[in-house]
Amino acid sequence: MMQNSKTTLLCLTLSLSSISSFTLLPANFQNDVAPTSTSTHRALYVDGMGGNGEYAKVDVPPPNEWGIPDSKTLDPFGNTPVEQLENGGRISLIGSGPGDPDLLTVKAFRMLQDPNALVISDRLVSPEILEVVKGEVKVARKLPGCAELAQEEIYWWTHLGLAQGKHVIRLKIGDPFVFGRGGEEILKFRSYGVEANVVPGVSAAFSAPLLANIPVTHRGVANQVVMCTGYGRENTSPDLIQYHKEQTIVFLMAVGRLRELCDRLVRLAGYPKDTPVAIVEKAGCPSQRTVVGNMETIADLSAKHNVQAPSTIVVGAVVNVLLEKDNNKEAVTGLIQNSTQVVYA
Repeated sequence: MMQNSKTTLLCLTLSLSSISSFTLLPANFQNDVAPTSTSTHRALYVDGMGGNGEYAKVDVPPPNEWGIPDSKTLDPFGNTPVEQLENGGRISLIGSGPGDPDLLTVKAFRMLQDPNALVISDRLVSPEILEVVKGEVKVARKLPGCAELAQEEIYWWTHLGLAQGKHVIRLKIGDPFVFGRGGEEILKFRSYGVEANVVPGVSAAFSAPLLANIPVTHRGVANQVVMCTGYGRENTSPDLIQYHKEQTIVFLMAVGRLRELCDRLVRLAGYPKDTPVAIVEKAGCPSQRTVVGNMETIADLSAKHNVQAPSTIVVGAVVNVLLEKDNNKEAVTGLIQNSTQVVYA
């Protein structure tokens, strides 16, 4: 309970101290509510499309604690989704891949070079990818405990950008349709009257293990791969995949609850304690690291080396297939550099 209280306080503190620096305000923004000690809400306005194709100022319902209106109450720009509004406003949903700009698709790279685009980025998109962007960039504040507020922030920024006739690029880590709320966002954009252009990205589920020299399948070792998320709806734990010797499981967005995950896999899903586990941190970036252990040791190793998101977790015998062996022909463990050289255990 104490942890949740701290997280809520963090979100609220961010909202009060930095809302003006994070929020894209339209030219006709007005603040009709003077700040007081008891009220932090501001009256927000957004240009909405009138029936004659022109833009008229419309009131926005009361905002949340970040000063952002509920996305469900924002007026659509039309009844039927179109690829481009009459004012030129449009949306592209782009996957940025694991983090290396060289792994962007050519189409994604070309779009990010547009100096007139408004790029609304996930927090975990790498700095190297953001350096490619030529236009304006806004980064969502999806800190732990703030996911829903940050998602509303994303929808608000998108609505404002469309109202201003901008090409809004929603930039997501990995592939937008692999545990990235991509489908949810498409439905939301349709409710605004806009059909987004989707540009696939290289999912970390496959690229991160590859970049760490871990094959997710290998003859005689693993003949099936399962992708999972570490978090279900409402921050719950997802259903467990039962143990199968020749199966690889790749977990995305799970490093924050690694210890709990490993414990549940051993107790409830039949995984042996010596099942190999690898964590690939910041795959494709100059700071990429790989930590290797097993169900019993990986959580302590992760804590020891302060592994952070974005990280991809690989579970199964494939973890050790290409790793160097020690004098006892055992796979190396600990923090690995370039997947084959031990830095320190």
